[in-house]
Amino acid sequence: MRTKAFLLCIVLLFAGIYRMQAQADFYSIQALGHRYFYNSDYFDEPRELQVYLSGVDGSLKNDSLLAIYVFDAQYPPTYNLFCSTFELIYPNTPCVIVGISNSDRQSELTPPFTDSISVKGYSNPGHGKEMLLSLTNEIIPFIEKKYHTSHDRVLAGHSLGGTFVSYAMMEYPALFPHIIAISPNYNYSKNMMIDKLRHFTDTYRGEKELYVYLANGHKDKTEEKFKPMIKEACSIIGKNNKIELQYDSLNIDKHSATIFEGYYRGLLKMALVIKSIEQ
Repeated sequence: MRTKAFLLCIVLLFAGIYRMQAQADFYSIQALGHRYFYNSDYFDEPRELQVYLSGVDGSLKNDSLLAIYVFDAQYPPTYNLFCSTFELIYPNTPCVIVGISNSDRQSELTPPFTDSISVKGYSNPGHGKEMLLSLTNEIIPFIEKKYHTSHDRVLAGHSLGGTFVSYAMMEYPALFPHIIAISPNYNYSKNMMIDKLRHFTDTYRGEKELYVYLANGHKDKTEEKFKPMIKEACSIIGKNNKIELQYDSLNIDKHSATIFEGYYRGLLKMALVIKSIEQ
């Protein structure tokens, strides 16, 4: 009996080591494209970017190149997947895909909060404003100068990344008129995001038509928690004819996995938007 218990412990130990090694290998995958560092005045530290050129001629300088900014690029496999998915769907569309690393994602992807009690479980939350300022004043000027991108941009994010891109659109809709938000956390700060979205939708009368793609999974505890607020967001957005909404309920029962099909469907449904930017 003791021998069996001992052998079981050995098996579990090696299984655990294998899983940890597999996870380490997963996150040590090399990200596609070029790697850049910039010194951020808003975070007072060097920050990392990945830039992948999909179908881009290096001599192209017409200031109309499509740019997509993808958050959570500190995970190379998911960033690579986004780049590969775009290239698969739009093989003839030149595009610069910028991956933004967010190592302290619970801090820099969460907007300033209105309810301090409800955000106690987050690590130093509420610094999304700094991320937004870094994006608008540091990252975008660098990308536009180096790659001659257009002023029509797409932002993409999953989970808190989806929360952030929604916040960015509401703060600066002229700068960020197109977003892909997969399983966004709109429960953050006692549903503050829904209140902001309701106010934004009621008051937005800008010249640009906005585009929002939302998706969520099901059954998973996190997805079921997020789903009611995402559904409510769809109901709110649908009331403004200046905002085009696309929504998918994904047949995926794990929060961490909605990013894969979500990005694929999101890019696929943005065909008209992407073609209009390209022209």
